[in-house]
Amino acid sequence: MGAEQTHERFGIGGRVALVTGASRNIGRAIALTLAEAGATPIVLYHQDEAAADEVCEAIAERGAKSAKFQADLCDVPRLQEIVGQIEADFGGVDILVNNAALRPNSKISDITITECDEVFAINLRAPFFLAQAVLPHMVRGGWGRIVNIGGSDAYQGKARRAHGVATKSGIAGLTRALALETARFGVTVNTLVPGVIDTERPRPEWYPGIETGFAQRKERLPMARLGTPQEVANACLFLASEMATFTTGQELFVSGGTCPLVRQPLEEYEADEF
Repeated sequence: MGAEQTHERFGIGGRVALVTGASRNIGRAIALTLAEAGATPIVLYHQDEAAADEVCEAIAERGAKSAKFQADLCDVPRLQEIVGQIEADFGGVDILVNNAALRPNSKISDITITECDEVFAINLRAPFFLAQAVLPHMVRGGWGRIVNIGGSDAYQGKARRAHGVATKSGIAGLTRALALETARFGVTVNTLVPGVIDTERPRPEWYPGIETGFAQRKERLPMARLGTPQEVANACLFLASEMATFTTGQELFVSGGTCPLVRQPLEEYEADEF
């Protein structure tokens, strides 16, 4: 299938797509995949400008336009400023992908107010206010797509991540509420829930024993392998495209067959002390 046929099939040629956390991993794959379908990705990154530049270069190699903006997702006025700048430069955001998230590994007894506030600000408040900022343009144009990246922990529960689990549960609720508010205006809002994905993010220095844990989890997965960022990006493209015009308020699991309601074995956490 040629590039023109691909653009026509997905129906997002020329659409402007704001992707948070787009400088690496799943966010990067989503930005590049949307570019290949003819969209104009806006790369939102936090600190690694070199990585953001690399993504923009890769987008250009695919024949698409792009732009990048630096932002701390805790800074809502900055996010609103960026959306305003995108409207001035590109006409507005047609596709919003709330991908960036923070998932620290902390026992409930160790979570500080500062850490909790940061997790809630990045994982839930930022998607809320970004949606608020982009929706007027979407409603005026009678077309829009919001894809919130959720987490399987919101359905399974996860010890030592109470704050992160709470925010991902909030994302699911936010999706359903916004879907009902916007359904009459040609806007769809959905949650995309990745399973265990092979990214560079789970670093041993952040999560002691992560390499052993990943090997064990891999063996328990129905497909006996980890998912890839590209597989998540493919699902995101579907939700962002004209192929999903009657799909809103839904949760799409990209988990290799893992049931979202099956909890992890309790024995993994029995040694924890408060």
